[in-house]
Order: sequence, then structure tokens, then C-alpha cells
Amino acid sequence: MISKKCLLAAALFLCWTSSVYAASVSAVKGTKVLINLEGDSAAEGEEFYLINPDSRKKTAVIRIKQIKGSKALGEIIKGRAESGYGLQAKAPTPISADVESTDSYSETPRKRDSGSYLRTLKDSYGVVGGYLMNSMTADVSYKDGFGQSQKTSASMSGSGFGVGGFYDYVLGGDFVGRGYAGIEQFNVSGSASAAACSSSTSCDANINYLSLYGLGKWYPLQSGAYRAWVGGGLGYLLALSKSSSALNQSQISTNQVFTFAVGADIQRDRKNYIPISVEYNLFPASDTVKASMIMIKAGWAWNL
Repeated sequence: MISKKCLLAAALFLCWTSSVYAASVSAVKGTKVLINLEGDSAAEGEEFYLINPDSRKKTAVIRIKQIKGSKALGEIIKGRAESGYGLQAKAPTPISADVESTDSYSETPRKRDSGSYLRTLKDSYGVVGGYLMNSMTADVSYKDGFGQSQKTSASMSGSGFGVGGFYDYVLGGDFVGRGYAGIEQFNVSGSASAAACSSSTSCDANINYLSLYGLGKWYPLQSGAYRAWVGGGLGYLLALSKSSSALNQSQISTNQVFTFAVGADIQRDRKNYIPISVEYNLFPASDTVKASMIMIKAGWAWNL
């Protein structure tokens, strides 16, 4: 007769093997694992234990990120993975001591609460609107009452608005490249000490630009749903419309600017975030004109 201990051991073995999938890890790269499903079913977002086939112990927890045919891409949440490790269905309870420890694993486990979206940077795109604060100092030529050419300085400032779209491409690590295109207003007005602006002391310049920017962004801080960045780059501004009493309008066409920026991404969920930034545009100074622009931007973006 079969003893009760044998029956109990057989039952426990059947329960364990019923939860182990035939699926196994075929490749590991960083925190990513490639899985052969071997006909087993899995869903995006589902979590599994990884099982060491030699020790029969749990070594990691992974989350399925993408499924294509008989292959799946997973992300390591905790622990370590190696090629050949098997999958076991994970109950929706926290894990701690049942995951095999290893000296090679030192990353702090990620928070599982619904408000935490900290993860690797992704390519994304979005739309933003901005409030622009502009300033300009221009040397203006005029003729005095004796017909002699004179010069005076006009200090001007003003504000405008802008709107556009961007695409962020992850270059690697914490570095991202941004391409941006939009419409921006450069509106300033002020006064001169003499009637040099179209025979008036009131001076202005109003320009609508088609703006194209290329920025490099570095993310030194990523905490929870917030990611802060600093960056810089170049911009190319093409004048679409223009009017000015302080400048020669025939010479207003295009400008190149140096851009310096700080910003943050506020993650709303796994797919969307709010991009905000403060950017400073410095126009290369000429002999007669110095100008700058401060932009405060905010919008909505989508992760790819």
C-alpha cells in the first residue's frame, strides 16, 4: 500500500508542476528578457516568477511588456535572470524572502503602487503651448534738424505666445534628443531718446517666426512620477510676417539662436505625461541689435 506521506508528496509535486509553465527565458539583456512561450498563454502586464531549473527556487519576478507570436518581451522587476530559467505563474501578493538572493542583484525593488511610474526613458511625442517674454536693444539711425545722421538706442520689451510639437528620441542612458517645430511671436515695444523710429520716439518690432529647434536633454533626476532634465541646443527662426519701426524690415528674415533649458516630465499614467520647461533663447549679437527670449512651456505628451 502507498503511504500517506507518499500521497502527500505526490500531491504537492503536482500542484507545483501545474503552476510551472513550459515557457522559458531564451536571452537576457540588462533588465530585459526574451521568452519562448512554447504554446503557453500570457498577457501584457502579467507577472511571473523565474525558476532556476537546478535549484527549483524562484530567482526573479518579471512583467510581460510585449507579446509577438510565440515570443514575449519581459522586464525584470526584482532578482536576476539567466537563459534557460522557467516561468511560474505569480499570485498577486508581495514577494520578499521567497526570491533567491544574489550578490549580482543590488537594485532597489520598484514600487508597485498605482502612483509610481518610474522606469526607463521612452521615445515620445507631444504638443506644447508657451508664453514668451522678449527683449531687444537696437541702435536706430535718424537725421537731425540739420540733416546730419545720428544714432540713438531703443530699449524694447514685450510678450507673445507660441505653439508647436516635439519628438523625443532616447539616445541612450539618461540622454534624449528633441526635435521641435512651432510658431512663435516676438513682440517688443519701447522708446528712444529721439524721434528715430519712423519720426517717433515710440519704437516696436513684431515678428511671427516658424521656429525649428534641436535640443540635447540630460535627465539627472528621476523620482517617482517626476523626471527633471537640463539641456541645450540651437534654433532656426524663419520670419513669416514682420513689421517694425525700429528695424530695417528688409533685413528681418531668419535668425539662429542658442537655447538653454530646464524642464520636467510629470507622468500621469503609463502612456501619458505633462511636459513643462523654461527655455532661454539668446540671439547672436550684431553691431546694432541685441535680443533674447524667455519661454515658459507646458503641454501633453504620449510615450511610444
